[in-house]
Amino acid sequence: MTTESASVGVSSFVPAQVRTRSRQRLIDTLREWHRRIRERRELYGLSELERRDIGYPAAMEAEKAKPFWRP
Repeated sequence: MTTESASVGVSSFVPAQVRTRSRQRLIDTLREWHRRIRERRELYGLSELERRDIGYPAAMEAEKAKPFWRP
């Protein structure tokens, strides 16, 4: 592979609008994953009293057990 062929990347074949949409989807996905991580950490941090106070249904237990990439 020469230097000239290495400089031609995928971006030269993909329109800028498509690259921008793909980048935005990636950013949105990463933000969603971060939100899920924060929320599930909060569930782990609840005390027994707090869990009893909010009713803490079984669905919350299942939610905190999920990995961040699963909705």
